[in-house]
Amino acid sequence: MAIKLIAADLDGTLLTSQRRFPSGLFSLIGQLRQRGVRFAPASGRQYYNLWELFAPISEELVYISENGAMVCDGAEILSFDAMPQDEVVRVVQTARELAGVSVILACRDGGFYENKTDGVFLENMAFFYARRRYTPDLLAVARNEPVCKVALFCSRHAEDRVLPVFRAFEKTSQVALSGADWIDLMRPGMNKGVAIGALCQSMGISPDECMAFGDYLNDLELLQSVGQSYAMENGHDALKAAAKYIAPSNDEDGVCRTIRRVFGIDKP
Repeated sequence: MAIKLIAADLDGTLLTSQRRFPSGLFSLIGQLRQRGVRFAPASGRQYYNLWELFAPISEELVYISENGAMVCDGAEILSFDAMPQDEVVRVVQTARELAGVSVILACRDGGFYENKTDGVFLENMAFFYARRRYTPDLLAVARNEPVCKVALFCSRHAEDRVLPVFRAFEKTSQVALSGADWIDLMRPGMNKGVAIGALCQSMGISPDECMAFGDYLNDLELLQSVGQSYAMENGHDALKAAAKYIAPSNDEDGVCRTIRRVFGIDKP
């Protein structure tokens, strides 16, 4: 069955370890569009961050952002799935009790944060949140603004220090390990795979007409939801075990090389 949609995670997947796009990516996306294939960045990153990264072709793309909680077609928001307000409050209160953990609340118009002293956190946040606003009290935001995702940052220790604490939230929230530094919480059942379903419905295609690439555990449902799934060679072992195929690593241009091979497109 012909592929109509390609979704690719960014960090650790499409981007190199230096967080750079592979050479020729925009040209390749243009060639795919000429063949009737849409391209979707599928990331835990903020939609507005993705929009800036992909300028000047931003309007041509579909977007799976905030790990699936916000889905857009160009500048049009197709879905925004907010968490229960009391759950957001409980997550913020719990995170505040953990040393070395910083919190971002992802809202429709941008992200809110209250830690303005941790330089490592601020630097990492800047990579993923183009629209961000300081607030002295995240709980006030949680009680007044719809929040689609709570992102927890703990430098290099998200899995061993933070994830065990937030396992207790798995009955009431979707808890996803998004990298060595990040854990994301969303409403129950929300993930990149659900977002693929929303895009398929919007585009009038089936999941078998989709291809996806990922490297970490927040990509698991994404890969499980498509006909052709690729885990990166540098990816998490559990993700590689779940994927149909293994792509070369992000530092070996694995996504673009695989797409060119599958579609018979020569590298310029």
